Amino acid sequence: MAERGIDQNQEKKSYGSVFLIGAALLVAMTVWALWDDNFTRRPWKGVQTRFYRLDYSKAKAAYAEEDKKLQADSKYQEISKQLAERQASLTNGDLGRKLKALESEEKRATVKFQEIDQKVKDVKSELEEAWYEHDHAVQQRRDPKPYQEVIAELDKKKAQLDKELEPASARREQIREEIKKIRSSTKDIEDELGKLAAERDKWIRVMENVVLKLGPVSFCCKIPKIQQVSLEEFDRNRFDQPIARVDRCQTCHLAINRPGFEKEANPFKTHPRREVLLADSAHPPDKFGCTGCHEGQGVAVNSVSQAHGDVHLWEFPLLRGVKAQSSCTSCHLDVQKFAEDAPLLAEGQRLFEQIGCTGCHLVKGYENIPKIAPSLLKISAKVEPSWMVRWIENPHKFRPRTRMPNFDLKQDDAIAIASFIWSQSKEESDKWTQAHPLPAGFRDGDQNQVAKGKKLVESIGCKGCHGFAEGEFSTPLGKEKDLVPNLKDVAAKVGPQWVYHWIKNPRGFSPDTRMPSLRLSDDEATAITTYLMTLGSKLDAIAGIQEKFADPKNIKRGESLVRRWGCFGCHDIKGMEKESRIGAELSTFGSKPKEELFFGNRTDIKETWDDWTYSKLKTPRIYATERIEQLMPQFDLADDDIKALRILLGGFRERKVGQRYQADQGLRVLQVVEGRRLMQQYNCVGCHEIEKRGGFIRKYYQENVTLAPPVLNGEGEKVQSSWFFSFLKAPVPIRPWLEIRMPTFGFSDDHANQLVSYFNGLSKVEIPYAYIDDKKIPPDHIEAAKQLVSKDYFNCFSCHQQGERKPEGPVEGWAPDLTLARQRLNPNWILKWLKDPQKVQPGTKMPSFYPGGPDDILAGKEDLQIEALRDYLMSIGRGTATPAPAAAAAVAKAKPVKQ
Repeated sequence: MAERGIDQNQEKKSYGSVFLIGAALLVAMTVWALWDDNFTRRPWKGVQTRFYRLDYSKAKAAYAEEDKKLQADSKYQEISKQLAERQASLTNGDLGRKLKALESEEKRATVKFQEIDQKVKDVKSELEEAWYEHDHAVQQRRDPKPYQEVIAELDKKKAQLDKELEPASARREQIREEIKKIRSSTKDIEDELGKLAAERDKWIRVMENVVLKLGPVSFCCKIPKIQQVSLEEFDRNRFDQPIARVDRCQTCHLAINRPGFEKEANPFKTHPRREVLLADSAHPPDKFGCTGCHEGQGVAVNSVSQAHGDVHLWEFPLLRGVKAQSSCTSCHLDVQKFAEDAPLLAEGQRLFEQIGCTGCHLVKGYENIPKIAPSLLKISAKVEPSWMVRWIENPHKFRPRTRMPNFDLKQDDAIAIASFIWSQSKEESDKWTQAHPLPAGFRDGDQNQVAKGKKLVESIGCKGCHGFAEGEFSTPLGKEKDLVPNLKDVAAKVGPQWVYHWIKNPRGFSPDTRMPSLRLSDDEATAITTYLMTLGSKLDAIAGIQEKFADPKNIKRGESLVRRWGCFGCHDIKGMEKESRIGAELSTFGSKPKEELFFGNRTDIKETWDDWTYSKLKTPRIYATERIEQLMPQFDLADDDIKALRILLGGFRERKVGQRYQADQGLRVLQVVEGRRLMQQYNCVGCHEIEKRGGFIRKYYQENVTLAPPVLNGEGEKVQSSWFFSFLKAPVPIRPWLEIRMPTFGFSDDHANQLVSYFNGLSKVEIPYAYIDDKKIPPDHIEAAKQLVSKDYFNCFSCHQQGERKPEGPVEGWAPDLTLARQRLNPNWILKWLKDPQKVQPGTKMPSFYPGGPDDILAGKEDLQIEALRDYLMSIGRGTATPAPAAAAAVAKAKPVKQ
């Protein structure tokens, strides 16, 4: 027996040890499971917990800060004191005692009402029963009379009770109203106090939203959960079928669309310009997610590197910082309007279009960009042969800011290329030269003419495009390029015969040139030619240059080199009209993985798309090897310009975004894009500020900007389309006293129409026409307006020209001819302008007369006065010419599209 007891004790100890080991293992497994679930496999839970703590602490601090302000606010303290006194009165004062008495009486009245009401309900119940028995008797053909008597008796009883119920109910409601009136005496004070404390109390709601309550227990944070956005039909697969994209970025980036976290580090940072970029009208995160713009592996939440797509073979890693700008092109056709939020993308697109990239590279959407360089069809009538060779050899040596790239050619190759181009142009050039002799009045070096020409160049608008001295430029292209040549050494390039006829009639020499006519007289053209011939000097001639140009071997080898280097991509060359682009297509270049990029033998360049692209643009032939040749020439771009181009190139992706996610790409947007492209090609921003950019010539008018070309922001809303079309086709002076001239560009109907549609699109003009019905203009409006414009009131004609009548005072203060308003200005715009000129055009010298109009005209009603002035302006130009029918017909092509 003793041995058996010992065995049992040992067995119990053994079971106890097993139990302890099992319990320890269970605890260990539980701890491991919690750790693995919250930190190892689901780190986002820890992120959310930290955010909720941060959110709570910020809300608590904000509450304390607002409370501190309230405690120091005398008005708040005074109202709080009033509320406390009123509440004390309700508790212990006469009002309090009266309230208690009324509450007691209200209870008794309620009991009495309920007793009577219950009796009424009982009678109703008995009536229902009696009626049932009555109907049953009728159905069984029994005598219903006994039940009718019961019903009549019950009706009498109910009528009696109703008489008692009505006053009981009225008394109860009366008492309640008295109680409500006493209690509401504090409500106005509470409401006023609530308004003062609203900014503080909102933080209570934030803290309550963060705190998790389970019964009486409160936890500091909510239960973490994945925040997911499903973008239906956002992408398309390789079979061109729509597929959804799942985006879980906001699981960690919880404050992305919340203000107040701008200074926090990621992932708790508020999105830059949240109120604009994440607005409901733009990219609300609950509808667009994050990866549509920023890329990354949106479905992944198990690690930061996987969520950001920084993993092997993931093709769409997170676009950090400015790189996200490249995504705009996936959904937006018009990216230039994002100059503030995507400045590198907008600048990159301008560079890409204007520096000549499309001459060699085909890109979807950029197929029809015109050639950017001058026509070479009559080049031998224009330039000196030795200059041409040296230019082809290294254009940056002659003009460092030129758009023409350096092909790094030897002189023999440059001579061969020049020989071929010269030979192709010789016949046409000779004809032109014979037909356009130098005028007899030209005297090389005539100082009077030089001085006159210099003054003309500085006054009529030449500086809107050209620089005329070292470091002088009007229209920059990027950081270190000129859109239009600097003419400081022009005499080294061309002779007076070509210059004279070129500035007189640019399209007479080159029909497709962008150089406009300034409508120069013969004397003006002679003077400017004389001045230009003082800028620079002839280069030393290359020995035997004419013989080398005539050498058939040079011409033949030159043709081969022209085809090899693709000169026809930027220049018109006879015989090369049907040649194809020589560069690779770039439509999907931004989607190329690094494995598809050729790094040559370079080991000093990091193998990424960004580094490859930067180095390629910086030094285009950097990846050349002994076996692999590289043809792309050297542009000498600034680093900032390279980065801008890289952003644009990153947007050339093999990607189709679902229609529902794309921005408007309708006719109006297309008109704006195409019109802006045309506007930039003709360099309208050289003189005019358009879309808050440009007006570069205005730097020469700092002392008096009223003598500079006008700002054209909002021009589509301002002027009538038919007038605008006619003006672009054949400009007429609006301010004839100015020396600067609006050039004649020789726009085709299509180009003029494109520009009108562009400005209308920018201003969102729905109806581009205006009709003035003179019969509907009230006569009293005209009489009232005559008084308003007189010297007794606004004295409008002290500044504005009126037909042939010039204004008073100095020229700097003169304003446009008001007799042109009927044909030129949009009547609705005039109303807007007169109400607040500074709002329409900040900085204008036009004074604002409203509010503050005279009380003795049209009963002091300012809206009527403004309408009267508009009607008067529409009436005084009745005798002036109207736009040609062709103009209206052409503008009719540009019917607006409602967005």
